[in-house]
Amino acid sequence: MNISLFPSSFHPHFGGVEELVRQLAHQLRRDGHVPTVFTNRWPKTLAADESYEGLEIHRHVFRVPERRLRQYGGAMLYGPSTRRTVRRQLRASSAEILHIQCVSSNAHYALHAKRDLHLPLVVTLQGELTMDAGGLFQRSEFAQRLLRRVLDTAEVITACSARTLADAEDFYGSSFGDRGRVIFNAANTQDFEMLAPNAHPRPYVLALGRMVRQKGFDTLLRAFASIPGDHDLLLAGDGPERSALEALTAELGLVGRIQFVGRADRERVGSLFKGCAFFVLPSQADEGLPVVCAEAMACGKAIVATRSGGTPEAVLHEQSGLIVEKSDVAGLAAAMRRVMMDPVLRDRFAAEGLSRSREFSWKTVAAKYDDAYRDAIRRVERNRVTSRPAVRA
Repeated sequence: MNISLFPSSFHPHFGGVEELVRQLAHQLRRDGHVPTVFTNRWPKTLAADESYEGLEIHRHVFRVPERRLRQYGGAMLYGPSTRRTVRRQLRASSAEILHIQCVSSNAHYALHAKRDLHLPLVVTLQGELTMDAGGLFQRSEFAQRLLRRVLDTAEVITACSARTLADAEDFYGSSFGDRGRVIFNAANTQDFEMLAPNAHPRPYVLALGRMVRQKGFDTLLRAFASIPGDHDLLLAGDGPERSALEALTAELGLVGRIQFVGRADRERVGSLFKGCAFFVLPSQADEGLPVVCAEAMACGKAIVATRSGGTPEAVLHEQSGLIVEKSDVAGLAAAMRRVMMDPVLRDRFAAEGLSRSREFSWKTVAAKYDDAYRDAIRRVERNRVTSRPAVRA
């Protein structure tokens, strides 16, 4: 099957959606499909077309007709040409299905392609309504209309967690019925198997992610400050909040126990996972289903996480880790202290997480996407049959 993936962002950018789509595309190839990636060209200096890890990538400046004059004018002036180019590339790749991963400007052009080429559409929701750092779907009427059009139009709607699916139905105002289904985000830890554990002079707790306010790293630092002992905390990632977090580290007297690793590539992330005592996710936002939880479990690590979005669907409380309430500094500290001080409990959580991680394997998840693609194609075919005029005798 020739599958056209429309992620909101892709290589060379790093992030959850980017990594998920990379891994999904590779698994689809292993399963005999032909994936092609259509994504946003930002910055504009990126190549318009290239091959990355054997994947065909087409990048476009996905301008959308927002109300602001510059954006609206750019979309009106350049949008038709972009749509024609996308249409030509889809025809050249013999596209059989469109798959939006995370709704953004990418979805505007995927919808045009669906209408122009009469292709089936699958959309995967990644917590857009609750996780966007800029509150896009709260402040932009265009983004709200775009999401509603996607939900109206898609033959199949998947979400990375039951919570994400329920949030989308609340926004939509009704159930998706049999169009909607949950497909967890997956993790491919085969990338990590041959890596050596990160070398660090003391046992350490790992947290990673983009350093923005909703990730809750300030809550984590305040919680960690109340924990005496021989563990350090390693924070991997970068972002606009890093300088504020470094200042808070000094204010809390944690210099020497906190290491800011910076932006970590795939190999570095794997090494950090393999070397940590356990993983902590302090998010204050309602995330869809963080892939880092699946990765930590697949690496055999216990997890302490906040009750954010679909996280409790991945990390089962008192089975593969501990779930605490968001913004609860004392609760987060107590949970981390408990896992630190009880190696038997930590090993039990790690073993259960490793067993549960099979649900997040790419082989399992890609098979569910394959079912979604085939269902979408069947729905389009049924609609074509029922919409044909009756033949008179």
